[in-house]
Amino acid sequence: MQRIIALAGLLALAVITGPPAAVAASSFPAFDTRPTCADAAAGISVTRTVERCQESEQQARDSLASQWSSFSTADEANCAAETRIGGFPSYVQLLTCLEMIRDARSLKLD
Repeated sequence: MQRIIALAGLLALAVITGPPAAVAASSFPAFDTRPTCADAAAGISVTRTVERCQESEQQARDSLASQWSSFSTADEANCAAETRIGGFPSYVQLLTCLEMIRDARSLKLD
């Protein structure tokens, strides 16, 4: 009898939490940002150099790495896919996307 109750409890927990894949955090993306920063060398801006671009990308990557588990898996997947559309991926774009979604959810509407 106790075994049946324990199995029922485990089944209820599985139904509530959903499949394990949905609960597990998505893996942190690995972007090659060299092509993104190479555009800076094409003279897009006098102040935007390849070195500054690489620094910005590294800072964004570090920030993302420290916050990654605080974002929802769905938001991570959507923003990572979005940043790959139409160009070279960027940690700055990914971080901006995730922060905008998070901040929009925290807004209190009257």
